[in-house]
Amino acid sequence: MNAKKIRTAAAVVIALMILVYVGVSAFFAFSNMGIETETVSYGQVSDSLQAQGFAIRNETLVVGEYDGVISYRMADGTRVAKGGVIADVYQSEDDAAAWSRIERIDREVANLQALSQPADFYSSNTSAIGSQIYTSLNSLSAALRGGEFSQISQLKEDLQNALNRRQILISEETAEDFALHISELEGERAQLAASAGGAVASITAPVAGYFISGTDGLESVMAMDEVEDITPTQAKELLAQEPGEGPAHAVGKVCSDFNWYLVFVLGENDMVKLEDVEEVTLDIPFASSGPVPATVVAKNRDTQTGETAVVLECSTMDSDLALVRNELIQINVRTYSGILVDEKALRFLDWETTSTDENGNVTTQVTENVKGVYVKRGDRLEFVQVFTNTSVNGVAVCRTELTEEERNSMVTENTIQLYDEVVVGGTNLYDGKIIQ
Repeated sequence: MNAKKIRTAAAVVIALMILVYVGVSAFFAFSNMGIETETVSYGQVSDSLQAQGFAIRNETLVVGEYDGVISYRMADGTRVAKGGVIADVYQSEDDAAAWSRIERIDREVANLQALSQPADFYSSNTSAIGSQIYTSLNSLSAALRGGEFSQISQLKEDLQNALNRRQILISEETAEDFALHISELEGERAQLAASAGGAVASITAPVAGYFISGTDGLESVMAMDEVEDITPTQAKELLAQEPGEGPAHAVGKVCSDFNWYLVFVLGENDMVKLEDVEEVTLDIPFASSGPVPATVVAKNRDTQTGETAVVLECSTMDSDLALVRNELIQINVRTYSGILVDEKALRFLDWETTSTDENGNVTTQVTENVKGVYVKRGDRLEFVQVFTNTSVNGVAVCRTELTEEERNSMVTENTIQLYDEVVVGGTNLYDGKIIQ
């Protein structure tokens, strides 16, 4: 064979190899077209429903006859004793501002005097103070994000105190420096006290409880001992009421109890979720930074309309929750934990398993409708059986810790695992399929 024929044969072989490569690549590309995967992770989902809720609390209005400017001593959500002073009345805004500043000076002086004690130096260390500063910053940031403005003043003082303590420990400031600052503050206080007029009256709490400065005119729409008997019609009437202003000279209210009620109305379809449910949690936008525990204490159904007035009892109270009246709430009925998988990934296959006895006889068994998902293992797909608690809002919650009965019922070698790459879209899927 001459050189020309050898070159021609080689060219033909190379061309055929290229054709085969292109063909195989095109086959795999077409076969894998549309395959979409997601990496699964561990998490929680809640089976929940939404409703418009009306809050009913044991509230007593604080009404004071006064002629002047009110200056509150109590922050919202602060515990107050019966007869405790809630606010002072001053003749002018300048007088009220001056005495408010005096109170802040007194607190700052007390903090600085505490820092000047020698024992305070030796009982502290820089790492502990650093931790205090970090914690104070986190608390202040969380209060700002959550809109808990009534706590900001105290949190700011805590942060300033921790920063001052650190300045002493690293010798950037001394006790003499603080003594000079204390002297300046005391001088400012003396000037303010000499020029400002004192309080002309005080307003006290009629009952013990938690003080809230805001009123909405709906404090007495229903007695606490009537709530558990409320009907759907009555609940709708409450929800239809608009907030207004409290009576003249109302300076706030006192919530006498931690316990309060939330009332809402559900239709028959939503009530299915509350069957045999006694404990739930609530998400209340703009009023709570976390779930609020609640107990189902009444389900009063109207047989004619099929609607049910649901009454929840809550024992959590703070300044933000005390202002909740008529709000859209989310009721979390049950919370499930596990590996979260998009429902689109679930497949139901008739799975064949083979076994060979001691005589070499092969037996094939078919298990119908095996629930599972396709998982990417290297360059292949593997079908794995899954065991799900439930599906919530299009998400299946899969278990990795199986019972003995579930392990014995498995027909695939594996079940789903954390961080598996699961196929959520694609066609022509099968166990063992090679993918690129």
